[in-house]
Amino acid sequence: MAAERLALVADAFEASSSALLARAVRPGVDTAIDLGCGPGYTTRLLASVGKPRRTVGLDGSAHFVDVARGLTHDPRVTFEQHDVTALPLPHAPADVVYARLLLSHLPDPVGLVEGWRSQLRPGGVLVLDEVEDMQTPAGVLRDYGELVVQLIAAEGARMYPGPVLAELGGRCVGVDVDAAVAARIYGMNLQVWRADAAARGLADDAQLDALAAGLATLARQPGVDMVRWTFRQLVLPAA
Repeated sequence: MAAERLALVADAFEASSSALLARAVRPGVDTAIDLGCGPGYTTRLLASVGKPRRTVGLDGSAHFVDVARGLTHDPRVTFEQHDVTALPLPHAPADVVYARLLLSHLPDPVGLVEGWRSQLRPGGVLVLDEVEDMQTPAGVLRDYGELVVQLIAAEGARMYPGPVLAELGGRCVGVDVDAAVAARIYGMNLQVWRADAAARGLADDAQLDALAAGLATLARQPGVDMVRWTFRQLVLPAA
């Protein structure tokens, strides 16, 4: 289910991420590293756009690494299990380090960014694609979003790391996604974290059931509304 969810995310954001990578990455560099690669969608995109000699996807999940290997048939693209907060990164120093939608899951985003910049060789770039803000229609999608903000805060991270990264520069890019697609993604997310939300006292079973039902209904109604993700996109030089 997590791989299916990430496939939807990859499809929704591929165009904006591809444009960022095309602008930021000099084709033909030696080594590119994709942080938090999941089942490899961002890694394959990085390899396709940047065309480095070697692209390495890193993820803390052994399951995702196995899935990524099974879906990838390019010998220039490899995957390894590694905690991306632990330095040094495998295969560093790199010419490119890339991360998309990763920092919302981790504490101290600015500190992590500075650490990742240290893993670049001179002339290399750290490329980040992180959420600045979301404009969500009232109703079940907004209810879901407010609950996720509380849950991520309880875990010591920020749902929207973009504003914290603003001191480092970058630019904001808006991406509109059909509300039905967003509801489908959110519904799968909810199945993963609902027990944690209940355990933390953020919602009871009745509220979570109602949220799941509302998301399922909206997921069957394409074209009803849109959700706008605003990304902060940064291209930072080596530290």
